[in-house]
Amino acid sequence: MTPSSSGAHRSADERRAQLLDAALDVLREHGLAGLTTRAVTARAGVTHGIFHYVFGSKAALVRALIDRELTGAAAAWGAATATDDLETALRQAVRAQLDIVRADPGHQAALFELIRAARDDADVSAAEWERRQYLAEIERQLVSWSDRGGVTWDAPVEHVAALVLSATDGVVQTWVADHDDARADASADLLARAVASLARPA
Repeated sequence: MTPSSSGAHRSADERRAQLLDAALDVLREHGLAGLTTRAVTARAGVTHGIFHYVFGSKAALVRALIDRELTGAAAAWGAATATDDLETALRQAVRAQLDIVRADPGHQAALFELIRAARDDADVSAAEWERRQYLAEIERQLVSWSDRGGVTWDAPVEHVAALVLSATDGVVQTWVADHDDARADASADLLARAVASLARPA
């Protein structure tokens, strides 16, 4: 795509989505080392001026990519709120997260590389922010489920949320390594049962 073919009158939101899609394509094909502003603008078919107008820096682009992925992860947890049974809700939430990964492993591998790099050196604040936001969403869902079910937690809810996040990360990353669906589903079931056992009638 050439810059002239990308459309001259797109809104800032449309440009943002266009550049994020291009960045993810570059990341999947060339890895983090290939994720440069020139590669992204070339893939999107826009000028550097448009990139800097929308994001200002590569660090801002990385943060925006993580933010967009977080939104999808939060939606997976939100989709499990239809049931009042805590164990079922937890199982559905973890399996929804697994399903996102299983539907597009390449996408998730690229995202993991991006978050690892942010944690290690590129932008520690972005990785910390991503984890805090994800924890907050899990905690919000745990409170919602416990309020509707009339239960309390044996531990502070923020600690339960941290356990759920760490364990879910482990289940997902193990599947990325071995693609064993049966093991992943069994792990999701055990995780749901273990976390639900921390709830007591209020």
